[in-house]
Amino acid sequence: MKIKPRSSLLVRSGFTLIELLVVITIVAVLASLVMSQATKMIADGRKLQVQTVLKDLRVAITSYQVEYNRWPVSASLMSSASGGQDIQPVMTDENSGIVSALTTLNTNQGSSSGGTTNLNPKDIKFIDLPIARNGKFGLVNPQPPYKLVDLWGTTYFVLLDTNGDKQVANPDLKNSDPKISANTISPPPKMLPLEVAIYSAGLDLQQNTQDDVVSWRSK
Repeated sequence: MKIKPRSSLLVRSGFTLIELLVVITIVAVLASLVMSQATKMIADGRKLQVQTVLKDLRVAITSYQVEYNRWPVSASLMSSASGGQDIQPVMTDENSGIVSALTTLNTNQGSSSGGTTNLNPKDIKFIDLPIARNGKFGLVNPQPPYKLVDLWGTTYFVLLDTNGDKQVANPDLKNSDPKISANTISPPPKMLPLEVAIYSAGLDLQQNTQDDVVSWRSK
């Protein structure tokens, strides 16, 4: 009778150390890819939320301008423009009056003459906005004057065509990201052909950086 070699009788039961290391490495790589994709999806979702607010704000401000033939900001801000230029970007804080004029009834803001001016005398509610939670994403103050903040707790910035030339200065020209400010394929124009443009400073809380969320471009 022919006897089989001892090695052929051994039954393999389990992985070698090298095989285990290979499996662990593959699992780690897959996990990192999943986490990276999940993080990107969360960031994209937050950006979409903020962009929705930008769109709603732009529609509300435009509707207000059509209704009243003026912009929903205090008289003192309107008088700050000089040399035929648009006013500086307006923040959605308590001082500008812009949020209160769009969201609440009988909103009074100080005028340049020292009296009060009702920015919404027809009591029209142009936009619905949520109340902020933990000081983020919504109206911070429960009563007017309101302050509107983004997902990261900072105010939005609104550019208005106050000189009537149907355009506003393009903030992309000051962006620290060269892919935005110095794009050789499609460089940003000096002016945006818009009467209203709005942006958020984004996650880093700094204006004119790569993660700004803006109303005039998709990325």
